[in-house]
Amino acid sequence: MKSYKRDGTNRIVYSKDMKLIELIDADYELLSILLRMDIQLPFGDVSVEEMCHRYNMSPTLFLMICQIYACADYEPDVAELHSSDLLHVVDYLRASHRYYLESLLPSIAKGVERVLEGCDAKQSVILRKFYDDYAEEVRAHLNYEETTIFPHVKSVIEGVPSDNRMAEFMAHHTDICDKVDDIKSIVIKYLPESCPTSVRCDLLFDLFRMRDDLSKHTLIELKLLTPMAIAEERRLKR
Repeated sequence: MKSYKRDGTNRIVYSKDMKLIELIDADYELLSILLRMDIQLPFGDVSVEEMCHRYNMSPTLFLMICQIYACADYEPDVAELHSSDLLHVVDYLRASHRYYLESLLPSIAKGVERVLEGCDAKQSVILRKFYDDYAEEVRAHLNYEETTIFPHVKSVIEGVPSDNRMAEFMAHHTDICDKVDDIKSIVIKYLPESCPTSVRCDLLFDLFRMRDDLSKHTLIELKLLTPMAIAEERRLKR
């Protein structure tokens, strides 16, 4: 199984010839990418390139997304992509939104309720307020992308002339990756011993997963979506 290549720094080399099962074995957290892309199991011994062709996606873009998730300092070269890949980036980000709203946030909400069973009324009010504020901020953040950023990118993809707005939109786009820290601090430091550690850890795992995934989501917006959209805006001005 572990036949994948490594570079001089012992970092795994992701390539289009790599078997998809090798890619998942190298970093099982990449399963969440396949889930969002609706890639169905079983996929046998197909390569990354074969899988991408089967699902009508650029292998280069797929590997860039994987490496953004796997390597904190990875810098993709968007010059290797085509303008047609921009729609796939938007589709992936929208799939991530569904993952947050339909899976992660509801799981966190259930975890909060389980934790609150061991709290008194005052502590319950405080933690629920922090969670409700956080969930609302996440929803507002994603809604801004759905109603403002993505429609603009779609217009650019369709060749509709527009002002150079992408950089402006992203400049006003808030970062929510760190907002979860207040909830984590409450759960770890301040709740009473009557809240079981196992229940707290279940909630914390989801909170860390949400924070880390949102940070990758932001990197895809900054390193793929934004430079590609700006390049298309400039192309339409010529």
